[in-house]
Amino acid sequence: MTESTATCQHTSHRRWLNGLLGTVRHAITSRLSDRQYVALVYRREFGYWPHLKQPRTFNEKICRRRIDPEPAFTPLSDKVQVRDYVKAVVGEQYLIPCHGVCKHVDEAFWDTLPERFVMKANHGSGFNLLVRERRDYPPQLLNALGRQWLDDDFHATSRERHYRGIDPQLMFEQLLLDERGRVPKDYKFYCFRRQGEAPRVFIEIDHDRFENLAFDYYDSDWNLVDIVEERFTTGVPMPRPAMLDEAMAVALKLSEGFGFVRIDLYLTDDRVYFGEMTFTPTGGMKHFRSHEQDLAWGQLFEELEAPAEQLPASARGLSRAEYRGV
Repeated sequence: MTESTATCQHTSHRRWLNGLLGTVRHAITSRLSDRQYVALVYRREFGYWPHLKQPRTFNEKICRRRIDPEPAFTPLSDKVQVRDYVKAVVGEQYLIPCHGVCKHVDEAFWDTLPERFVMKANHGSGFNLLVRERRDYPPQLLNALGRQWLDDDFHATSRERHYRGIDPQLMFEQLLLDERGRVPKDYKFYCFRRQGEAPRVFIEIDHDRFENLAFDYYDSDWNLVDIVEERFTTGVPMPRPAMLDEAMAVALKLSEGFGFVRIDLYLTDDRVYFGEMTFTPTGGMKHFRSHEQDLAWGQLFEELEAPAEQLPASARGLSRAEYRGV
């Protein structure tokens, strides 16, 4: 047996073993309740069990939301439904133009799409395709990818319960590009509230989201602050964005009524565009620089009741008991 043959056999055996272990792992974890699964993943990530009954840290509170979410989280996490909320609260001008929503990409629908666009699925995260030349993505290819996305039960894989009530759909938005032809930076506004106190905001900047991802955090006065582990950051200050004040106002308005929500916005030279609302960022597995920082962020918010008149119709008048049965 040659060395190359032995190496190939070893690689093949390792892949088979990894596949078998993955199957066994899925068979075991699929039998766990959401609470058991979230606690187990947290224990594996941080080395200790989370306090889910009386959460104190930011990560613990986010994990609690995964298994016991508020009714409003579902429609506002739906990338299609949330557009109505944004339009009603801050105005249609902040929405990225939408080219259509569907469940099946056929030739007729494909013909209506522009040369450049973004294809997304509305029922979870990670379902994004940037298309710079439509001819490179014929309808058969887009439809096959779309079916793969729509068949993905995001609640089952993420154990974030508020996603299970979303009707999976494909949506097509305008592709935003800066003057260099790059996707604009993603500004994530972490909006915290406690009853009777002024809101607090921290801003996460994602650099090179589709290549060498790194994060930096700023306070509301645009001071660089240490939040997560140093290995995840650049530590290099960037100029204050020209549209920051308007973006801050949009984020605060959209976050009214919630103890915590992350509002993702895109900032160009002269416009602010809404991205999404996120109620369980990183699934409660954020690697803070210290446990004290995790605890400090946890103390910045308490769960509040969102004003019903601002919510999509599907979230109004639904009790938490009814919601748990969805």
